[in-house]
Amino acid sequence: MAERFARGRSAEVFRTTDGKVMKLFFADYPRAYAEKEYRNTKIASELGCTPLQVFEQVEQDGRFGFVMSFVDGVSQNDMPGKNPAYLLKGGKDLARCHVTVQSKRSHELDDIRTLCVELLDDETMGFLSDDEKARAKAYLLSLPEEDGVLHLDFHTGNVLVDATGACTVIDWMTAARGNRAVEAAMMEFLFSEAELFPEASKAQRLLFSAVRGFIGRQFFKEYQRLTPLAADEIDRYRLLALMVRRSWGIEFERPYLTNKSRELIGTYAS
Repeated sequence: MAERFARGRSAEVFRTTDGKVMKLFFADYPRAYAEKEYRNTKIASELGCTPLQVFEQVEQDGRFGFVMSFVDGVSQNDMPGKNPAYLLKGGKDLARCHVTVQSKRSHELDDIRTLCVELLDDETMGFLSDDEKARAKAYLLSLPEEDGVLHLDFHTGNVLVDATGACTVIDWMTAARGNRAVEAAMMEFLFSEAELFPEASKAQRLLFSAVRGFIGRQFFKEYQRLTPLAADEIDRYRLLALMVRRSWGIEFERPYLTNKSRELIGTYAS
């Protein structure tokens, strides 16, 4: 195993001597996390959602992970540093990549409705009363079963761009299946309310926020041009996106997600 070349919130990525990469979750992450991402990435690869090839699962020093093919590229976050003009097309590239993913169908990925029903018993949903949980559960189960592929953490840090401009979607831990409006609602949240680099200064956060808004406007304009989706349909599925995000326990996002989830339950699960 060569030196580490990437580090995220939950794992590190290393180059292997045979030209592949190994993703190892930190020691405090259970084996089930690694197994779920391995399974989801394998499904996404077989469907053509990502060109990543997935190989064996691994364990090293009590840490679990898996091996996959190496992508010689950089994240969309880093592309403007290599080519500032990329800012003028990054959102469009992201939208086109997103539409490709959403064009795939799967019955193997977990049903987003079922995942959200299970989340109602999670401690991160403890702010809801028993009545709110019961109404939310009834609403979630009333939604139709669907098989569209949802990534649910689809942002510029999880899309790699190679020298030809081709995009590769990574980090499939949160993938599920359901109505694409869930993902659209999640994208609206990511481009407006999600936490920006917490270690950044106030001035940096203002800059990042402006850039994020610019890319977001590009994204949604291109997305709606390619695959129009009505605003009321996105609103109908917004609760599912926000529940998933709330379960991640990001402190900065908690007040918005708490208040908005309650509001949506009152509107759609009355």
